[in-house]
This record gives sequence, structure tokens and C-alpha cells, in this order.
Amino acid sequence: MNSIYKKLSYLVMAGVVLAFSGCDDLSEIEETPNAPYVLSLGITSSGTTTYYVVTTDDLMNGTIDAKGKGIEQSGYRDYTIANNTIFSIGGLGVNYVTGMTRNAAGYLQETDNFIFDSKLSAFAQADNNTMIGMEIPDKAASGNQIKFYTVDINSVSITKTTTVPIAPISELEWPSITGMEISGGKVYVSYIQMNPNTYATSYVDTGFVAVYSYPELAFEKVMQDTRTGAVGSWAASNGFIKVENGDLYTMSNLSMANGFSNGGTKHAGFLRIPAGTTGFDSSYFFDFEAGSGGLKPAHAVYLGNGLVFAEVSTLNPQTSADRWSDKDLKCSIVDLYNQTITDVEGIPVHNGSGGRRFAVLVDGGYVYLPVSTDDGIYIYRTDISTGVAERGAKVSASFVPGIFKLN
Repeated sequence: MNSIYKKLSYLVMAGVVLAFSGCDDLSEIEETPNAPYVLSLGITSSGTTTYYVVTTDDLMNGTIDAKGKGIEQSGYRDYTIANNTIFSIGGLGVNYVTGMTRNAAGYLQETDNFIFDSKLSAFAQADNNTMIGMEIPDKAASGNQIKFYTVDINSVSITKTTTVPIAPISELEWPSITGMEISGGKVYVSYIQMNPNTYATSYVDTGFVAVYSYPELAFEKVMQDTRTGAVGSWAASNGFIKVENGDLYTMSNLSMANGFSNGGTKHAGFLRIPAGTTGFDSSYFFDFEAGSGGLKPAHAVYLGNGLVFAEVSTLNPQTSADRWSDKDLKCSIVDLYNQTITDVEGIPVHNGSGGRRFAVLVDGGYVYLPVSTDDGIYIYRTDISTGVAERGAKVSASFVPGIFKLN
């Protein structure tokens, strides 16, 4: 079980993991108060996964585990953070989002939650107080409306629900959402055309981005560009990178290892959308595949000043046998402004972490990445200035779907 795709299929099974015991809130006895780092540990047994959210004050020494501690969360989970609130996003039948913050004594606790109808296809921060959730039916027979949820970060509650037609983003095939960002008074949604029954991706040679107004959430336009192929990849929330001035860079990988049924004819690469506009910048095209010798980026996180930390597939060429595998990844630092790629030293080639979003933490000039190795999962800390990594704490888990820092 090295990929998100295998894990998603296994998680459909019912049951409860008994290998670890957990509790609802982290107590004084179990944890250090105000421990800054928070990890979600996915523990899989007999085909079923349970999540334990734990804290630690050290990512570089010892072992991080959930034995006798942690907030236990059953069902499928995805994680993100905004303004010192960690959001645990349910899926595969878990139709609510739970907020987690520190209490007055400095220990992690679940606070409030909100309920959505079916599943959230995207969940992104709009401003210091607001998140936007997007819910889309899984196929035409299930409905023809997109539902946007406007969510207050502090109260973890829905303040507004807005519905808009799925059309015209469903004109070619049913849309599968790959990312969402809010910038310059617009909501940008990347999606791929994917058959909801066979998961075939027949339309991969064009990048699609839908634009909605913010905060009204009214449809404005479908943006298209054929310099790269489809934007983002299935269920990975990796369609966009937002830089300091609000510009968005779209990532296209067309990686069969990340779910495409065919690689199309276009190179993996990055395009730019100037903040608040409804068109791709015709003067910018970063042909990643040409610059990397035929490789494709799989997951990415923004570091600042145009730099991106990315996991890059080393499979070349990719074949149908590699589909959904998310395997054989190396790490690179990508400069979007200067269009360069520098490999990180010290991190072994590895498989994907198994979560939907890229489980990585950027903090204080370093990148902390849980990596699955032959002798277990370890945190690797990369110095952004040198591109050199060192191995840190061991993580006792099947996979790590989230790693964060609370200030």
C-alpha cells in the first residue's frame, strides 16, 4: 500500500484498527504542552485504516507514535491547516470536517465541526477568517449542481451555501477536481476530464481551469491552454501554486503513476495566471519535462521567492502498469521564476505517502518530509538554502497524511 489510490480502495472496508489505543484529547500525561508539531498517523490493519493525530516537540530524534495517545479518527481523512486550526476532512462516507486547535493548557483538542452533503472535492483558504469548500456530484446521475460552502475558520461553521450549475465544466467528460485557490477576487478550480465509471482520461492535451467570482461564487469562465496538458492530478489537490503577489502557477504532470490512463502528447510543465485575471500568461511556459530529461512532477509545496519543493516521478517512460502507483519519487527544488530544477541530496527514492494532499511542512528555512524507506518511515529535513537533507525521527505508522506546526 504505497499509493493513495490503493489506500482509497482498501479504506472502503468496514472495521476498526485495534493495534493502537487513542483518546479524544491529548492529556498532560501523554504529551508535552504546547508541543509545536502535529502529525496525523495512518495505521492500517486488515485492510482498514484509523488515523491518530499526535503532537511532538522534536521531528529529528526518537520515534513518533500513537501508542496510548492521540486523537483517534476513524474513516478516511484528509488534512489541511489555516490560521492555527487544523482541519480533518472526512471522505468515503465521513461527511463532516472537524477543527483541531490547542486548548488553554496547550494541548491539542477537537473543537467544532460542520457537515456537508456527500464529499468535499476541494477545501482551500480564502482569507484570514474564511475557507471555501467545493462539493461536486461523483457523476451526472447524482446531480448537476456544484455546492460551495463558505466556512468560518474560528467557529468551524458554514456561514453560506451557494449552488451553481456544473455546466459548462462537464461538457467533454465529468470533471474531477484537482485543486482550488482563491486570489484577486476569484476562485480558481482546476479539473481533469475523467470518466466517472471507468476512470479513463481521454481529454488530457488541454489544461482546464474554471473561474468563479469571490465572494459571490458565481461562474465566470473556463480557461483553457494547450501548451501543457491537464492541470493537476486526481484527488491530489496539486493543481495550483500561489506565490506572494497572488499569481498562480498551474502544474501539469500527465503522470500515469498519478492516475492518468494515458500520458497524452504534451509535456509536463507550469503555466502562470496573473492574480485576479481570467487568462493564462502567454509569455510564461516552464517546460518541466524538457528541463528534467523527461520526468514529471507529482507533488509540490511552495517555499517562497518562487521556489517549490517537489516530489518528482523517476519513472521514464511511464506505462499502464504504473497507473495509480505514485512510486519511485525523488525530491527536487524547482525555481519557477528562473525555470531551474535542482535535485535534493540525501533523500532516497521513495513511494508516495498515501494521503491526498502533499504531507510536508515548511518551517524556518527547512522542509520536513515523512519518507517511506526500507526500514520504516522517517522524517527528512531539507535545508532549503543548500538542498541537502538529513534523516530525523522515525514515525511508527503505515503512512503520514498530514504534518503541521502550530504557533
